[in-house]
Amino acid sequence: MILEIIISIVGFYLLMGFLFAIPFVIKGVTIIDPDGAHGAKWGFRLIIIPGTIVFWPLLLKKWLRISKNKDHD
Repeated sequence: MILEIIISIVGFYLLMGFLFAIPFVIKGVTIIDPDGAHGAKWGFRLIIIPGTIVFWPLLLKKWLRISKNKDHD
């Protein structure tokens, strides 16, 4: 019972990470790191997908913070 709950929570977390990774690798990575990701090819973007899936809450927070600061400038 407890194992099923843990597996469900981890699965949901990874699903949310995958759904976040799609727009992040297309647009978000260039917003968070404009110098490093500028002109990056699709190979680089594919390589960062696993890390994006795992660290999606941190990357989302940073993306929102940077976007908010750009709106106020």
